[in-house]
Amino acid sequence: MKLQVRGFVLASLTFAAALARVAQAQEPPTFQQIVQPYVDQGGFAGANGVVVTADGIINFPSAGYADVAGKVPMTRDTLFWLASTSKPFQAAAVMMLVDDGKIGLDDPVSKYLSHFRPRIATQSDGKEVLREPAHPITIRMLLNHTHGLSPNYSPGAPPDDSVPLKAWVDELLTRPLHHEPGTAFMYSDAGSNVSSRIVEVVSGKPFEQFLDERLLSPLGMKDTTYFPNSDQLSRLATAYYVPPETKKLTPIPDALARPRPRAQLSDRATRHAPMGGLFSTGGDLARFAQVFLGKGSVSGRRYLSETAVAEMTRDQIPDAAKATIPQPPFGNDRPVSYGLGWGLGAHGAYFHPGMAMTNIRIDDTHSFASIFLPQHGGDEVSLEISLRLVDAAEKHWHLHH
Repeated sequence: MKLQVRGFVLASLTFAAALARVAQAQEPPTFQQIVQPYVDQGGFAGANGVVVTADGIINFPSAGYADVAGKVPMTRDTLFWLASTSKPFQAAAVMMLVDDGKIGLDDPVSKYLSHFRPRIATQSDGKEVLREPAHPITIRMLLNHTHGLSPNYSPGAPPDDSVPLKAWVDELLTRPLHHEPGTAFMYSDAGSNVSSRIVEVVSGKPFEQFLDERLLSPLGMKDTTYFPNSDQLSRLATAYYVPPETKKLTPIPDALARPRPRAQLSDRATRHAPMGGLFSTGGDLARFAQVFLGKGSVSGRRYLSETAVAEMTRDQIPDAAKATIPQPPFGNDRPVSYGLGWGLGAHGAYFHPGMAMTNIRIDDTHSFASIFLPQHGGDEVSLEISLRLVDAAEKHWHLHH
């Protein structure tokens, strides 16, 4: 009998050990396990990551360097240029005025900018003729990228951060529309900048002041700014890319720097770029994510109405324009669409990446947000890392909740 009991115990222990090995095998890789090998191979500098719920931060891992040459590690207070990850902030500012009853999403832009009369080019007798579009551009179209305004990337156009918004919009109106408003999706910065100008006109304040007073300061986002000060600049991560000719990790030179070379970033005489000029940290971005995880409310204070959050995070692209949305090559969110200031995934998540591969992704289905903060020019390596992190975060959530 003792032998049988001993045999049962040994068998039970063996089975338990086997189960533990299976469970361990099913555990998804950690942030460091995913990112660090790319750092070790010399193809990626490093990044911060944050996982946050409506109740607070639950994980804040780092890997690699904020500056490779100086061996400066990524830390919680490392500052990052957000590029287009700024767009949800910009859209939130517009939606605050919608909540205030001061503007309407389906109002024509010309209601607030009286000179806003863009034209569309057509051919007549072999000549280009400019005419009014069939439908006016609305504020909703500005935020969902169906406005048809030409991207401000043409030769001779003023840089996004060198002129006041009014002058930027005036120059934009000298170019014809790309397509009839509302008929196609074309991602561009034009809608963000024009709607930011509407914020200025309606509020009577510079856009960055309105955003700071209504959102950033009340949330305690002390490191989120268009104009980083000397302390913040000392914590700014170096931006890298991999030139195809060398295939080596290289700091982005001043000639290619966006929004501006580091030495000019604190110059308040140079206008911010609402569509992509914000700088921030992982902790600050976690606070912003909590606004949406809380359906517009954080710690008992309301920033956006539930209706505004619902509008921003629902599919805003007309069915006829769906086929014009570029799709990522792979990933958990395909096929993607667009809301107001947020990209939308097929399974309930919404997100916004930026040029330096930063991203906020809010998983409404599982009530958490994941934030990825590198400073790396978009390439296959950075895309692979970001998609692997999304996959690991979802698998981890399924295993532990």
